[in-house]
This record gives sequence, structure tokens and C-alpha cells, in this order.
Amino acid sequence: MTTHHASERTFEALPPVRGTAFARSWWGRTWLKALEDTALDGKQVKAGRRHARAGAVGAVSVQPGRITAVVRDHDSTSYRSDVLVQQLSAADWARLLELVAGRAGHLAALLDGEMPPELVEDAEAVGVELLPGIGDLEPECACEAWDHCAHTVALCHQVARLLDEDPFVLLLMRGRGESELVERAQELGAERTTAHAPRPPAGVLAHEAFTARHRLPPLPAPLPVADAPVRSPLSAGDVPAGCEVDVAALEFLAADAAVRARMLLEEALAPGHELTPLPTEPTVREDAARLAAAGPPQASIARLTAAARG
Repeated sequence: MTTHHASERTFEALPPVRGTAFARSWWGRTWLKALEDTALDGKQVKAGRRHARAGAVGAVSVQPGRITAVVRDHDSTSYRSDVLVQQLSAADWARLLELVAGRAGHLAALLDGEMPPELVEDAEAVGVELLPGIGDLEPECACEAWDHCAHTVALCHQVARLLDEDPFVLLLMRGRGESELVERAQELGAERTTAHAPRPPAGVLAHEAFTARHRLPPLPAPLPVADAPVRSPLSAGDVPAGCEVDVAALEFLAADAAVRARMLLEEALAPGHELTPLPTEPTVREDAARLAAAGPPQASIARLTAAARG
């Protein structure tokens, strides 16, 4: 069972382990390598490994910069043991979070219990050392040993087992908890997406447009009314071969549209036109009847008749 707080996680004591390596993951083995490179007394490393295998390490508390547990000695004496871990600076965290936010696969791997080598390599490329090295694990034990003793070595071996299951344990030691890291990485990712999203075209608020009417230039003068509707220039020779277009019907519709456009323009220019109600849109049947009365080509009468009958 694991207990979570804002900046602390407490793990229940793990059972004894026999016949297997303490760290299965590559990042867990790197953690133990940093311990072995830091400890000056190889005998203490071996003794601490035996303590850990025997289940002598109690509940482990993980906080930014510190891991803590009570470790039982071979004579059943208990000692509080701490190992201090170098925390990342604010600048280091800013670079790391930018890195994680920029590659969704990094965060997905962490949430899946993996520490991808690419994340560690990318972090090193921007000057951030995620995994500890020589001298990064500083011991403090109630037995008053000045170097790593069997108790702090046992604690580090037990933490390697925790790291195997959850790489966020390492990141908490380095200064940030899982929820804080995930939320901030997601915020940065959303900010990146928003920054690169295409911006909508600039517009004008409706009330600004209406209040600015008095500053707008006057409308141009209306076009003069033609003496007669313009005839369509279409002819059968303008239609490509194989195209099933009724040229006569199309010319009739174009001429009808020109007549109606001229009529509407005359009405718009007449005095008092603004008081005339707008005409209602005719139905298909009404419009077909109007076109039939205008003398369409003989071939179009049958289609107009069918449309008028609806």
C-alpha cells in the first residue's frame, strides 16, 4: 500500500526477496550503481544487501531530496536511516517539463511505469541529469556512521525495488510529485497547441459596426437602367460536343433573368421605393406558371407544365 501526500509518498515494508536481483529495470540498476560508486566500504554494501533481502527495511518515506526508513540490524536494534538526493533546480525542472510536454511519448511512458532511455538522453542533452551519479546519494543514519552503512545501503536497495515499479518515485526525490509534474506538462502541451493553432480572421463586433455607420463613406451611385434587357450571347456553337444542354431553354432563362433584374432596378430607383413591401418568394408552381406565360421554347413547355402541376 502507498500513501500519497502533496510532496510525500510512503510505501509499506516490502517482503524479503531471495534468489533474484534487486533491480530489474535499467534505471533501478543505475540507481544501485550510483550507490556502489559512492560507498567507500564494499563490506557495508554487501551487509546492507543482506539486510534488504531479509526484509529488515520498514516503511519507506519518499520526499523531495530525501528517502527515509527504519532499518533493523542483525541484533534487532532499529535505526532511522536517511539518504539525501540532490534535487533539480527550478531551471532544470523548467527545461525538463518543456521536454516532456514536447514529446507525448515521454509522459505516456512514465505513466505506464517506464523510464524511456530517450527521455534520460534528451534530458542530458539540455543539461538535466535525471539519474543519480557518484556522490549524489548522501547517507544520514542514527548509527552515526560517516559513510554509507549497512542501514542506508539496505534502504537504497529497497528503493531500487520501488523504482522498478514506478519511475515517478525518482522524480519525486528530484523535487516534483507525479500530479504536479503531469498537470504542468499537460498545461505546457496545451499552451503549445494553442500557440501553433491557426488564428481565426480578425472581425468587427456588431455594436462597433453599427456605431460606426456615421463614419462610413456614402454608397456609390446606382447603375443606370438599360434601355432594354441585354440578350444572352449563347448559341448552339458555344456548347461542347456531347454536353446535354438545352441551349434554347438556357437562353430563355437568361433573357427572363435580365428582364426581371431590369424591373427590380427600376422599382429600387423609383421615389418611395423604401415604403414598398418586399415581394414574397414565389413557389415552384407559381414560378413555372409565370415562365410558361412568358413564351418559352416549345421543348420547355412540357417540363414547365409538369412543374406547375406539381
